[in-house]
Amino acid sequence: MTCRAGRIARALAGLGLWLGTACAAHAVQPVDLAQVQAIQSSALRPAQVDFSAAVPLTLPDNWRKDRPGFNGTVWYRVHLDAALQALGAQPAAEPLVLMVPRLADTGAMWLNDERLDLGATGGTARNQPLWVPLPRAALRPAGNVLHVRVQGSAATRGGLTELRLGPPAALRLAYETRWLFQTGVPAVLTFAVALSFFAAVPLWLKTRQHIFLLFTAMCLAWSPRALLILSPSASGPTPMGLFAALVGALICNVFILLLVIDLSGWHTRFWRRFVRFVWALTATVSVAALVLALRGTLRPLEAALLHLPFYAAIMIPLGGLIAQAWRSRGRSEVVMAMSFTVWLGAVTHDMTVAAGLLPLASFFVAPLPGLLVLLSLIWRTLDKMALERDGAQREISQAVAHASTQHGQRLIQLREEFDIAKETERQAVIAAERTRLLHDLHDGMGSQLITALRMTRRDEVPREEVARVIEDSLEDMRLIIDSLDLTESDLLLLLANLRYRLEPRLNAIGIGLQWQVGPLPEMDYLTPETGLSILRTLQEAINNAVRHGAARTITVRARETATAIELSVADDGCGFDTRGTPAPGKSQRGLAAMRLRAQKVGGHVRISSSAQGTCVTLALPLHR
Repeated sequence: MTCRAGRIARALAGLGLWLGTACAAHAVQPVDLAQVQAIQSSALRPAQVDFSAAVPLTLPDNWRKDRPGFNGTVWYRVHLDAALQALGAQPAAEPLVLMVPRLADTGAMWLNDERLDLGATGGTARNQPLWVPLPRAALRPAGNVLHVRVQGSAATRGGLTELRLGPPAALRLAYETRWLFQTGVPAVLTFAVALSFFAAVPLWLKTRQHIFLLFTAMCLAWSPRALLILSPSASGPTPMGLFAALVGALICNVFILLLVIDLSGWHTRFWRRFVRFVWALTATVSVAALVLALRGTLRPLEAALLHLPFYAAIMIPLGGLIAQAWRSRGRSEVVMAMSFTVWLGAVTHDMTVAAGLLPLASFFVAPLPGLLVLLSLIWRTLDKMALERDGAQREISQAVAHASTQHGQRLIQLREEFDIAKETERQAVIAAERTRLLHDLHDGMGSQLITALRMTRRDEVPREEVARVIEDSLEDMRLIIDSLDLTESDLLLLLANLRYRLEPRLNAIGIGLQWQVGPLPEMDYLTPETGLSILRTLQEAINNAVRHGAARTITVRARETATAIELSVADDGCGFDTRGTPAPGKSQRGLAAMRLRAQKVGGHVRISSSAQGTCVTLALPLHR
């Protein structure tokens, strides 16, 4: 998924240059290759195919219409001389690219018997367009022939669309745009659902609010469909895989419906009965899908048709959404109603595509409105929480005003002045806390996620390195959450949370953790901000011991001295020269960051290192 996320960013960057690329595309028009010769053959190379029996064909070749029930391989032969002659005005050094909107399910290409790189894993290109560079060295003065081998299944929309040949500048915009909506947006939707899950779980555990539980269940129900989208097999989805994706999608839609009802405040008997009806409908459709899957006859078209009863039923709450948005004119209500309307239209389009009623080059568009639906639900949730908080504040204000009237006008005046001062202070605290959280997220998890995104754009970066950066960002998010859980000026609570998270991870990689922490005094300046700085400093020291020190044992100590509280992280690793020049490819930015964080809380960092190991000591003042 991370590789796909990197390509999504590249596609978005290409769309940002839309105007310039479009101008370049008008300078040289690509050539469409539609006239081919086709023959059914299970051969593996062009030399093994007898094209004397091939029939002329005009692309696209839609197997669902032209070859109903066909499972196998079709070879296509395309003569390129006329197309190359039309593009011959271009400089000889300029490369040529073949852009294929759809090749399903798997394929391979040869130019003059030289195998071409399709850029698709295992040749599986069902859910992505192809960008195939043509090597100039393989071109001949005359007699250039392109062979395309397509292997498909009757269970999917197999076939080949027309091919487009031209310079990269003329085809880049069309390719990037198509890749974004056909492949990138589904990956973004899946990533957004995963983020929503990781955000909803801690919120539900902390608040126990029903709405966060619904978000968590919705994200879990989406998982089977996400796995089917992101991990397509060369032979197409299996009946049981389609069954799992179908049931997961239906249950996910039910939870979305429950979220809409909860957010809209529909708690009448009608809506309770409607929810029971939808659950019964989902169970009925699931049983029908299971029967088809066990018989081996559940295919994408049947799976799409089984969604129809649910989408017909969802018209009722959609009408309620539109009516509520019309009455309230609220921005969140209008956005949610519009996103659901567009999503339902996109779903109708996708079922038409699955039925093969639209051209072969058509692709599924529902993921983009689905992403808008998810964002509108998040927005509506936040808006509802804000309204509930305002309502609670109004009730408190009314109770205070009622009590004030009983104690005279003077007491009323004092209460009002106190409320104004309290509200001003509250707003200042909220603004400061919001600014701090934005700063922490931007400098910590945000910068790490940006680094991971950039790494996914480079094919030579190992997946383990990308995973490590993402793990660091998740670790930083946990540090931020731990610092927010600070209810008293008790440093031991923060250290206990750190040990709870670190010890299992260190033990899992064979590193022992010795914890020598005694009673510590309260720190009057310990806040979520200073606590986060302390945790990040200790975390950086431990990470350095694990990644660079080759340590077998890490010892964490905490003690009180006459003037300070000293926290230390010691290891038995290889050590390093604290005053020397960093080795090539390494830097000491982490050490500088630790010293800077210590200065912010009024403390300082001491680092001692030798061949027997390294010790990092953070000294914090007792009072500030």
